[in-house]
Amino acid sequence: MSTALNEVPGWYIEFQAALLRQAPRPGEIDQMTAEGWTSNQKGLKKNLANCLLPQTSVVPVEPAKLELLLDLVGTVTTSATTSKFVAKDKFVVNTKCNAPVKISAVWDNFTSWFLSGDGKTEDPISEQTLRYHKLRKSSVDGPIITELGGEEKSETTLTEMFSLMEKQKNGEDGVLLNNGYANIFYIRDQNGVLRAVYVRWDDDGWRVSAFSVELPDGWGDGDQVFSRNSVLESSEPSAPAQA
Repeated sequence: MSTALNEVPGWYIEFQAALLRQAPRPGEIDQMTAEGWTSNQKGLKKNLANCLLPQTSVVPVEPAKLELLLDLVGTVTTSATTSKFVAKDKFVVNTKCNAPVKISAVWDNFTSWFLSGDGKTEDPISEQTLRYHKLRKSSVDGPIITELGGEEKSETTLTEMFSLMEKQKNGEDGVLLNNGYANIFYIRDQNGVLRAVYVRWDDDGWRVSAFSVELPDGWGDGDQVFSRNSVLESSEPSAPAQA
């Protein structure tokens, strides 16, 4: 007996014999199937291994969790309007005590895109509900708009933004941040281009400006974003409408 054969343990020889004894007999397997396995030794080995060897358990890999940019703060309802909103009549620098809304600055981009010529005019609207979110980390506009559900759901109006400014005309506490952080609204300009419009409270009034949504500079964590309230959850806190 060869040295190689002597190295085969007896238990394995018994195992091979058991396999032969349990192999299908000629009456249990047809010639075509038998010859198929004979010509497919790799497949035969794999199938025998799957049947006879313990399978290594596969630990499922959890999908990476999407890190959200926005934390929902709540919702706010703005009042219906009965007349057209004329931007040039509303966004006027005026920090006097009797100003309808204290506005200390209206920057060039906003003036060019919303106030040039006759300025933007918006039709009357019904009562609207907006969501507002805090930015969890710095971001450019694209990912913010995507997380809000796209342009349609992120888009708001000058009418709605100014309505909220009127409620805090002297920088009082309210839905709009009055601590120097930006309140961001996505609004279409006179030519229908979506812009990132922001209002920020300074010591003597609100500052209003606008940027391209493709600007490479981002917004900071802590800034606040307003959007269309597409799906209102009953558990969400809501600020009531104010006259």
